[in-house]
Order: sequence, then C-alpha cells, then structure tokens
Amino acid sequence: MAQKEIYAVLVTLPNDTLLLPNSAVAEVLSSDRLQAAGGDAPAWLAGTVPHEGQQVPVVQFEALNGGARTEPTRRTRIAIVHGITGALRAGRFGVLCQGYPHLVTLNRAATRNTAQLDSDRKDLVLSRVRIANTAAAIPDFDVLEAELAQALAPATA
Repeated sequence: MAQKEIYAVLVTLPNDTLLLPNSAVAEVLSSDRLQAAGGDAPAWLAGTVPHEGQQVPVVQFEALNGGARTEPTRRTRIAIVHGITGALRAGRFGVLCQGYPHLVTLNRAATRNTAQLDSDRKDLVLSRVRIANTAAAIPDFDVLEAELAQALAPATA
C-alpha cells in the first residue's frame, strides 16, 4: 500500500511554528505594507494589509494563542491565508511570520503527535506535531476566523 503524502507549509513565528495546508497559503507579502490596527483593537490584531483590492486583517497568532505580542523585525513577512468558513469579508487573512514559509511533504513516517503546550488555547490549537526537529501547531481555522470576524465587526457595523 502506498503511503499518502500531504503537501504543507511550515510558517515560522517569532516563538512558534504553524503547520498549514499548502493550498491555504495564497501569497507572502512584505510587512512594510501593514497598516496598524486602531487603538481599541485586540493586541493580537496586528492590522490590515491591502491585497487584491481589499483590506485583509492580519493576526499575530502567538498573541491570539495567549502569548506575548512581538515587534516586527526586518525578517517579518505576512502570509496571506485563504479562509475556509466565509466569516471574513475579504475571504482571507494574514499571519505575521518570520521569513518565508517552507514547503514540506509529509507522511505518517515523517510526523508524530506531540503534547500541546500548557499555554495553548485548547480551542485554537487543534494539535501539535513534530516534524524532524520542528514542533508545529495546527490551528483551528473555524475559531481563528470567528475571532477575527468578531474583532472586525464593530469597525464594519
């Protein structure tokens, strides 16, 4: 029986890594296009970025997951991610990341489940996996998009 392979991307964050389906990442942009969020926005909402004629919300995933907010560096990029729930007007959102996401080909032999961190929000992080020497979080897009939609609702109402 042939092993099934999954194409995914590792998105490096300042203090963590996300594992996303390859098809979820639409594009990677420079962070110099980021327009900061307003004063009463949640700390995890970094702001918005213009993409394909729309303002796309940008999240700092670690801050949304209960960690500290970090300041962008010269390596900071914005991974534009296709939404899956329809909750976001733009249909996509950005994630602040460090450098460019790395394409990986996964199979059962290449990954193993690992324990969630005590600091992980159990509703936001579906699971964690280890791929070689890298531990990565698999986020719940339903929760992430719902929180983004809720944070943006006052500005669009």
